[in-house]
Amino acid sequence: MIPHGRTAITGAQAAEIMGLNPKTFRNRGVARQAGAPKPLTVPGRKTPLWDRAQWEAYAAGRELPVWKVGTGGHPLDRLDTIEAAELLGVEPDTLHRYRAEGRLAGVDVCGVPHYWRGELEYRRDNPGAPGRPRKAG
Repeated sequence: MIPHGRTAITGAQAAEIMGLNPKTFRNRGVARQAGAPKPLTVPGRKTPLWDRAQWEAYAAGRELPVWKVGTGGHPLDRLDTIEAAELLGVEPDTLHRYRAEGRLAGVDVCGVPHYWRGELEYRRDNPGAPGRPRKAG
């Protein structure tokens, strides 16, 4: 999940902030070093994403900014496909189909599909009629 108000970046962008080539960044294991920012995304995701402000602070030798973590979440939080599917109680393929059919909007963050928490919660709480959407006309 990418919390509202945070800017997500890829490992290549974190490497740039550190003044390193992405390959050097990976080979040195900079993201795994003690004190390095933790990914915003769940470990094991294909494309891990980090918080830009935290990498900028880490590169400058400053204390990492910390955000309060709430239990309810913000409507503008962005959830990846797996998190969004879990929230709706559907399979990730169903979520991709909803997006392709225009039944659910998404946003790509660093090339990774994400969905707004508020829209997901609204859809979960107001599912509409079952089945395929009716054609106009």
